Amino acid sequence: MNEQLKLLIDLQAIDTIIINSKTKINSIPQKITEFDAPLKAAQTSLDKLQQQFSATDKKKKDKDQEIDELKQKVSKLKTRSSEIKNNKEYQAHLKEIENAEKSLKTAEEAASAITGSLESISKDINVCKESVKTEEGKISSIKEELNKEAAEAEQELKVVIDKRRVLVKQIEKSTYDLYMGILKTKRGLAVVNTSNELCHGCNMHIPPQMFVEIKSNSEIIHCPQCRRILYFRDNSDNS
Repeated sequence: MNEQLKLLIDLQAIDTIIINSKTKINSIPQKITEFDAPLKAAQTSLDKLQQQFSATDKKKKDKDQEIDELKQKVSKLKTRSSEIKNNKEYQAHLKEIENAEKSLKTAEEAASAITGSLESISKDINVCKESVKTEEGKISSIKEELNKEAAEAEQELKVVIDKRRVLVKQIEKSTYDLYMGILKTKRGLAVVNTSNELCHGCNMHIPPQMFVEIKSNSEIIHCPQCRRILYFRDNSDNS
């Protein structure tokens, strides 16, 4: 096999590992963001419930104040009952007491309903807090695993980059420049295997005579369609 072609095949294998490692590393933040979604949803629900609780609690306090004021009013009205001598005024006074007591009863019923709402919201908050806690545990475990994957990919990257430096020194500059130009324009794939007169870079047909020349692996030959560098290997995995 042509020595420069062999070096390019090895370089492509290394660059494929580098590209995959960088892709994995760069995808980690996005993966974490995606896994964060359930936690954010649970936290948003908790925030809404807590806001709802605060608003309902304020209603309860306002209603309690209203009840206190109505109780004081009823008490004062009843105290004044003995002071009224005129029957007509007394009847009107009793009606006023009746209305005040009705208002008090209505306010107390409303306060009771609000208390029930507060208890229900409080239960929902506790459930939601558990959900947040569960999701925090999940995302913590996921982040730990993803960060471990990133660290392993970083370590692998360092090793293969060192191998790449050594390999590049053995490649002629013009050949390396040619390779890099193709690599940049062909989405990280500059050197590909061939079989059955097909380029495994673009899957286009290779002329029979050219395929015979490629099979000899004696020189650097480009695909007539995609311009990638071609080689031939028996029992290949289409790399």
